[in-house]
Amino acid sequence: MTAKLGLLRSLMAGEIVEQIIIALNDAYGVGTKTPRGTNLVAMGAGEPFLAFESLMTALRVMAEPDGLHIVPNRVTASTAGVVPRIRELATISDRPHLAVSLAAPTNELRDMLMPINKKWPLQELLAACKVFESSLKPGERFTFEYVMLDGVNDSDGHARQLANLLNRHQLRAKVNLIPHNAADPLPYRPSPEERVQQFKAILESKGIHVFVRRPRGRDIFAACGQLAARRTLNTAADTPAQPVLYQLA
Repeated sequence: MTAKLGLLRSLMAGEIVEQIIIALNDAYGVGTKTPRGTNLVAMGAGEPFLAFESLMTALRVMAEPDGLHIVPNRVTASTAGVVPRIRELATISDRPHLAVSLAAPTNELRDMLMPINKKWPLQELLAACKVFESSLKPGERFTFEYVMLDGVNDSDGHARQLANLLNRHQLRAKVNLIPHNAADPLPYRPSPEERVQQFKAILESKGIHVFVRRPRGRDIFAACGQLAARRTLNTAADTPAQPVLYQLA
């Protein structure tokens, strides 16, 4: 739903840093030293890897000891699958962790949910992930994010397809199962908890490392994917909603 607000432009590096400063000031007080263990994520609104240079510059600024002193390995950057940038990230030593939004175990389903797949289909995406994996240190993993949509991508068959896909490519990755946060007028609804747990159990039985992300902010319409003003959406109520999870700008 956040994407329904549309693309105006990408943030500049200074604006990315400014967002972090504002959030830290709000959470801990103006001028307070960044607490140890602070973790950040770069994911939505928008596609971080379409502003790759700005993101990496912002990370270098945030890492300065006399500044925020938040080093890149305390940051996770998410992508819907911008293959060239995944490959480029593999060449950078001081970098954030990688999370790849997957959402489907087949090209047919992923084409429907994530149109970026038509440009970089699963075989190209996973090949890039294999390149990135080769740059990981021993014991490190990257992440696949899999949003759970009731009756769309959450069947036992989908779980087996996903496990087979990852095992076939022998990827050193973990899977985050993400309960969808419903937002009208999109047709998708979150998978029931028992379905999420069954999906998780199948993946684990195939040797996949799996975690379930717990949603936060639903009560104030501020959970992941819901960051859109109701008033803004209402003004465009006559615009047909497209059932797409991620749109490449």
